Amino acid sequence: MREPRSNTVRDLRFDPSGGSGGGSIGESIRIRRTALSHDPETGDRSSDRKAALEKHLASRLDPEEEMEDLGFRRHRRAKFEKSGRAERETGPSSDRLKSRDKRPKRQGGYRESEAEVDEYDVDEYHRRREERKKQKKERSRQKQVEPELSPLYLPEFISVSNFADVVGMRPAQFVERMEEMGFEDVSYSHVLDAETAGLIATEFGYEPIFDTGAEQDLTATPEPEDKSIWPTRPPVVTIMGHVDHGKTTILDWLRESSVAASEHGGITQHIGAFSVSMPSGKKITFLDTPGHAAFLDMRRRGADVTDIVVLVVAADDSVKPQTVEAIKHATSAKVPIIVAISKIDKEGIHPEKVKQDLSAHGIHVEDYGGDVQAIGVSGKTGLGMLELEEAIVTLSEVLDHRADANGSVEGWVIEGTTKSYGRVATVLVRRGTLRPGDILVAGSTWARVRTLRNEAGISISEATPGTPVEIDGWRDQPTAGTELLQAGDEQHAKDVVEYRLEREENQKLGEDTTAINEARRDMAEKRKREAGGDEDLAMEEKSSGPKAVNFVLKADVDGSAEAVLNSITAIGNNEVYAKVLRSEVGPISESDVELAAASNGHLVCFNMAIDAAMSRMAESLGVNIMDHNVIYKLVDDVKDTLSEQLAPTVTHRVTGEAEIGQVFEISLKSRVKTSIAGCKVRNGMINRTKKVRVLRGQETIYDGSISSLKNVKKDVTEMRKDTECGIAFEDWTEFAVGDQIQCYEEIFEKRHL
Repeated sequence: MREPRSNTVRDLRFDPSGGSGGGSIGESIRIRRTALSHDPETGDRSSDRKAALEKHLASRLDPEEEMEDLGFRRHRRAKFEKSGRAERETGPSSDRLKSRDKRPKRQGGYRESEAEVDEYDVDEYHRRREERKKQKKERSRQKQVEPELSPLYLPEFISVSNFADVVGMRPAQFVERMEEMGFEDVSYSHVLDAETAGLIATEFGYEPIFDTGAEQDLTATPEPEDKSIWPTRPPVVTIMGHVDHGKTTILDWLRESSVAASEHGGITQHIGAFSVSMPSGKKITFLDTPGHAAFLDMRRRGADVTDIVVLVVAADDSVKPQTVEAIKHATSAKVPIIVAISKIDKEGIHPEKVKQDLSAHGIHVEDYGGDVQAIGVSGKTGLGMLELEEAIVTLSEVLDHRADANGSVEGWVIEGTTKSYGRVATVLVRRGTLRPGDILVAGSTWARVRTLRNEAGISISEATPGTPVEIDGWRDQPTAGTELLQAGDEQHAKDVVEYRLEREENQKLGEDTTAINEARRDMAEKRKREAGGDEDLAMEEKSSGPKAVNFVLKADVDGSAEAVLNSITAIGNNEVYAKVLRSEVGPISESDVELAAASNGHLVCFNMAIDAAMSRMAESLGVNIMDHNVIYKLVDDVKDTLSEQLAPTVTHRVTGEAEIGQVFEISLKSRVKTSIAGCKVRNGMINRTKKVRVLRGQETIYDGSISSLKNVKKDVTEMRKDTECGIAFEDWTEFAVGDQIQCYEEIFEKRHL
């Protein structure tokens, strides 16, 4: 008689047979919950249910591990059931048991067939379990070794003192930590860029996040791949070539003006831009880039913003260095070229030689099987100018230049200057239509356009793509070469300019601080070397590479600043070179003088008046100001300044010769013996104050000074030919009879670049 079942853990054992004695798994779980929650004394079945459930959930494995563990338990139960059946297969009931085992398992039970039991790999289960344990330990270890970095929000540029405040440290302590990291000569005002600040933040245990504020800036609208929906625009043509090959004369004929007569010295100083209406009804925009070699960068920018380059080559002069430079700029910018052979009306010219010379530089004209048009022209008589016009129009139609006349205005600043009616800028419209009242941003300045003027100074109502126009209303002088963009309103323009100015100020502050720190460090090292002696100083300067001479440049307009900058930086050799710390448009300021003084540099003022207060400040700080309005004179002045840093050329002139005939020793007052060379002067004069060298055969065995020169026992300054004397050398006694002595003087000759 079976005893009644009680609510104990013992009665919760699983019945492998799946019969009614054990019940299903759902029933077992129900019974287990009942047993865990039942209080036999009070009859309360819910008092410990919550605690038991929490304990059960806390002890559970990960989902993947729980599935593996469940499969392993099923495997063990099936294996136990199989062994039990084997023990019972001894009587008649074994067939019945076997037939029962072959029945499919009941729904909800855990019984499995023998095939399923055999397919389960116990070793694989244990291997995967151990692998998961190792992975879990590794993840835990990495969390301990690599803790998460706290985010630290930083601006793109930050001073050392502000950085210390951000991380909650005293500036002195912060500087000390930076020096431990390898930074030298750090000051509280030193400005750190994003890269340096990021490295320091990481060392302090932070994850740097920089706020560049790029969303506050204005950017150009991307162009679509298919521009066929846009209307055509006038081509932008640049006239390039060697100086005095007739570029300005050709432009004069095209626009029927007299720019050449007003240009100083016949050399164009600034970029001009104008539109020309041709008899064919087409419009062409011309940019007049100077041909002078000093304006290299301006010419390069002209090639970058134009569609066609007209290369002017004089028929009587052919290809020259600046012609080759113009070819390089145009080809590097992938701008097609039309050759204008100028001065075709002169006698004794050789147009064919010009074409041959151009072929040697990669410009193959149509007459020689190429695709470059070559037209002979004369800017004085107008000969061939109609053909040049037709060639430009034909090429522009093939190139099919188009632009969107709607939408926001975009363009380039060609030149910025100041006139009687205020600050103006010559701009080339690239996209959109420019009208009075538009709000424009160019670099770090903005303008509400008051007036549009064409090349003749006449006010116009609008400027479409491909049109150059002069606009006023600028708050500050715009910089040549900067992109011109239209803002939505005045406040938007102010916000953009404020962001750009802040970024520019931080960059300049960082550069100035770095330059001043480097200059101070160099001066301290130089004083230290000077204290160590002239020889050490000369050796270190010789081994440290070329020496930099610092300059701070201020000019009247951007074109002049760029030209002077390129001219100055091109001066130098492997011993000395010019280093421009700052190049800006505008009058000399206090910061310019301070930077030049701190860096032991020079101030360059081009084509501007110097304020008297700034002149006095520069004089008090010992700063030299180079004031010029002609580039080649400025270049000569800079060359002279750099030449002063060149080591002089040293030559030796022999003033006397003597031969050692006897070596004897004498005792000095300190009872120390020294060797004396008994000599006879053969030629010239031996002077005690001059340098001497001792030769043994053809080899120089000593080069130094005379410490003592005596005639008998009397100290003398010099000994002449055919006299005898005793000579003692400075710190050297290795001479012998027969050695030759040469007395010489050093002649220093100043070198020039």
